[in-house]
Amino acid sequence: MVQDINELQVTLNATKDRDELRALEEDVAGKILWLFWCGICTEVDELLPTVVEFIRREANMKGLQEMCWLYHLPDPSDDQALLQRVMYDAGAKTSKHLLWLAARAAEQAKWSGTNRGTPTADNQRTSPTTSRQHPPNR
Repeated sequence: MVQDINELQVTLNATKDRDELRALEEDVAGKILWLFWCGICTEVDELLPTVVEFIRREANMKGLQEMCWLYHLPDPSDDQALLQRVMYDAGAKTSKHLLWLAARAAEQAKWSGTNRGTPTADNQRTSPTTSRQHPPNR
């Protein structure tokens, strides 16, 4: 994961296009957030039994009540929601940069494939047209 982040950072540093920069920034931030989130979850999983045992042993229900409040936090702000989405995308291995590259390639192919009834170089046939004239027989 760290190597992936470093590779994305190199690509990010060499990129000039603003939309591509944004996609790469989201990928880098998402991977970093996901890495930290996984670390936090691991720590919580390891410490939770110890904390529960302490609360039970000390009969300290106030600590348990405070932990319950964490699950009832208000809805995240727009910025927090964006960061959550970016992090979950990274966890799902969804790359904004790869999606952006695919969309750019599709857009370029759409415009480069427009030939309006002229013979194409690869097959010497005409593309569909709305003209009522028929092409000459070959």
